[in-house]
Amino acid sequence: MTQTRRGSLTRHDIGLAALAVVDEEGAEALTVRRIAAKLGVQAPSLYSHVDGKDDILELITEIITADIPALELNAANWRDGLLRWARTYHAAFAKHPNAVGIIARRAVTITESRKAYEDVVAMLVEAGFAPAAALRVVLGIDYVVLGSILAPFSPAFDQPLGEDYPALRNAIRATEPSEVDGTAFGESVQAYVSGLPNPA
Repeated sequence: MTQTRRGSLTRHDIGLAALAVVDEEGAEALTVRRIAAKLGVQAPSLYSHVDGKDDILELITEIITADIPALELNAANWRDGLLRWARTYHAAFAKHPNAVGIIARRAVTITESRKAYEDVVAMLVEAGFAPAAALRVVLGIDYVVLGSILAPFSPAFDQPLGEDYPALRNAIRATEPSEVDGTAFGESVQAYVSGLPNPA
């Protein structure tokens, strides 16, 4: 438990504590009471800083998004720009897999997130993609990034397989569990971006 001095509590403190609760205990544990206990304060003291759970989820999203560095995007090399964005996006969110499930279902309201989407769509439009096509490309990156975090394969290594699945069993035995999800993400996003047609 982090002891917070009365009067020194900030919105950022609350966001960090909320993210720690989600990381350590899962999204279902995220309550104002649990966050307050993490900070060593009474639950009512949080309401002078946040408006409720939705506001707390915004803080969590802001904190994770702040880990994504700003990128210099160039329409002449849009494939490289997409890959760099996908990798930095994935790196930031993969640190907090328990948070992704609740964040992914929310509207994009964080200024930094909207700016990132704006910059990537603008790069693709400048490269020659129609606006709707550019958005579909960006959504495809979203699906690969968030899907790889929401549904990792590595837990399958904990499940014993009998003789009925020899190919799968041998493939799993030949794979390093700690690396399989990262490697599969990298290969998937590379294949997706490489396979995109050049804009007409």
